[in-house]
Amino acid sequence: MSSMSMRPGQLLQFGKFRIDVPARTLRREGAIVKLNSRVFDVLLYLVQNPGRVLARDELLKNIWPDAFVDEHSLAQSISVLRRALEEKPGDNSYIVTLPGRGYQFVSEVQVVAPEICASERGNTLPEVATDGRSSSGLLFQKHTVETSVITSEEKKPLSQGRLLIRTLAAVLVAAVAVALVLRLRMPRQPEQKHELSERQLTANPPENSINFQTISRDGKYLAYTDFLSKNLYLLAIDSGETRQLALPAQYQPVDWFPDGNHLLLLSAANGGDLWKMSTWDSSLRRLWSGTATYAAVSPDGLHIAFVKDNREIWLMGADGEEPHKILAGDVRGVFAIAWSPTGQRLAYLRFRDSGNAIETCDLAGGAPTVVLSDSYLYNPEGAYGIAWLPDDRVVYSVSSKIGESDLWAIRADSSTGKQSGDATRLASWKNFDAEVPQASADGKRLIAAEFHIESSIYIGDLAFGNKGFTPHRFTPDGWYDEASAWTKDSKAIFFESKRQGRWAIFKQDIHAQTPETLIAGSENYTWAKPSAQGTLLFSATASPAGWEDDADPSFRLMSTPEQGGARTTLMMGRHEYRCGSTPSSRCVVAQMKDHQLVFSELDPMKGTGEELASVAADEITEFLWDLSPDGDRLAIVDPSEHKGEIRILNLPDRRITALPVRDWKWQWLPEIDWAADGKSWFAKAYSGSSFALLSIDANGNPRVLYEVPAGSGDVRLFVPSPDGKRLAFTKWVFVTDVMLLENF
Repeated sequence: MSSMSMRPGQLLQFGKFRIDVPARTLRREGAIVKLNSRVFDVLLYLVQNPGRVLARDELLKNIWPDAFVDEHSLAQSISVLRRALEEKPGDNSYIVTLPGRGYQFVSEVQVVAPEICASERGNTLPEVATDGRSSSGLLFQKHTVETSVITSEEKKPLSQGRLLIRTLAAVLVAAVAVALVLRLRMPRQPEQKHELSERQLTANPPENSINFQTISRDGKYLAYTDFLSKNLYLLAIDSGETRQLALPAQYQPVDWFPDGNHLLLLSAANGGDLWKMSTWDSSLRRLWSGTATYAAVSPDGLHIAFVKDNREIWLMGADGEEPHKILAGDVRGVFAIAWSPTGQRLAYLRFRDSGNAIETCDLAGGAPTVVLSDSYLYNPEGAYGIAWLPDDRVVYSVSSKIGESDLWAIRADSSTGKQSGDATRLASWKNFDAEVPQASADGKRLIAAEFHIESSIYIGDLAFGNKGFTPHRFTPDGWYDEASAWTKDSKAIFFESKRQGRWAIFKQDIHAQTPETLIAGSENYTWAKPSAQGTLLFSATASPAGWEDDADPSFRLMSTPEQGGARTTLMMGRHEYRCGSTPSSRCVVAQMKDHQLVFSELDPMKGTGEELASVAADEITEFLWDLSPDGDRLAIVDPSEHKGEIRILNLPDRRITALPVRDWKWQWLPEIDWAADGKSWFAKAYSGSSFALLSIDANGNPRVLYEVPAGSGDVRLFVPSPDGKRLAFTKWVFVTDVMLLENF
């Protein structure tokens, strides 16, 4: 369709707006709407070409033929124009963005001749109104304003031509009214539903998985990093071309600036600094120095919101100016952050003792609104994220069971933050976690990390001296396997696996290729521990989430003879328990009571017995304590203290001694296990960049046996054989692929 023909002095009318072309003004119901010259030129070109899909190149070429203006400037002008025309997110009453194609002005436009005062016009008859139809089928009506000179002394009768015109006009108005009534009475056609489109964008190997990713505002590019290199990759989503940028250190790309030429990066190596990087020359500029954990750029690119220390929300300018706190968190903290489409509010995940929730607040940190409360917003792997789409949907992840989480969406008013409507599921990936959703500015494209853990058991010989610890993979299959204990003769391993759809307990000889099923059925069975008396302790639960569901009332501690037989329920609820390995050793069970970790004797046939000792503890998670082979001492570590220290609790006299780990260079100890000699330990240490398997002697001297880069995997569940010759452990490998979703 060609541009509309313009005559000098004409006006363009659309909706409640009118453009005076000669005066270069836009009016809304008579009031002038202020626009700068560039934005007015964009509006005028769009209105003169209604219904046409205008490519960005055409707009740039025709509006600014003699000036260098990039697509970002055009996008900014469109954004300003939308606000001037009072378009709300998702409204598109006037301007529609067509991803990959350009823009389209969709409102009906009328070409109106300006009013001419009667004194200038005299008794000349007005121009007869004519209709013009564009090639796209849109009707543009040309109107004239009828004027005549009528004195108070004489009123001339209407001519036959004028009377005919008025009659035809009345008939036309009546016909239009009838058509509108009939259209309103016609049943609405059901909205066409689109099938969700999913496409995998990355395919890194498991040993070098995706670290972090972000999609550009126009939805054309994906920026991502991996775990083993300092490179940043820019992927052109439609063509598949990838550009590699070498950076001086490891950074996490967390968001794009609206200009499409700069990225917001987070440097975990420097304690959470925020940086701005040019995608043209890879130049870096520090914006903020501190401990940021999540960050996002505002829709207009003028502000950056970020989470500090997982506790507070801060706001600063796009160049790092005037950083200030706007919201303080509570003990458990704030995770993830996203801007509303209008840039008026922030959404975030808040974890409280009373439950987890998606909340929003305004930019002054005013009273928050709760959009959704759901305890399963928690992700065991710690990868959080939310996205706020232009249609007011907030996209988030919900854990359905261990190793699985789905993408959901719920509407929240972008001005008030209040929920509207029920939550709906967007995507479900069986045996995968859907993490860190992020959308393009138009809400047409959404990316999310498709994450899963490959869990295998490794065994290594404990040959010290000049020989290194070189473990080999024990379970060659791809099932989720985790080591729990050795048999008393050190010839086989007890482990749990999800290979049958539920957790079950298996035993496998170290020279065998396949395991023997010990305990399986309609429930989940985990955490097998043999007692010195030949009884096998284990946990059972009916929850689909297995041992991840702490609140499941069906959780219970059970026992059965190692060779098979009747099962006995010892205790209800979830408990931590350990057994010594010597013939006369005992079993111990731990429970939290009033911020005390209480240790009691555990009879493998009768249940809990005499209380042995207690220690103060605000929180307790798995693997933070272990029982010595003789059953008389406990080794305890507290990761919240962020120091290398093992506390030894002697059960006979309840005395506690502290053993500092020498040459401490890690951040915390999240696991401790006694060695078979009862004089040393195996421990896991976290450094911020890796997880290390340590051997610690009786004097606190550590030795690194095995190390895994943080983010690419983990080592856990250290199980030394009773004869002290071997060590089994569980190795996690994190596998992450970035998925693109459309038509959601």
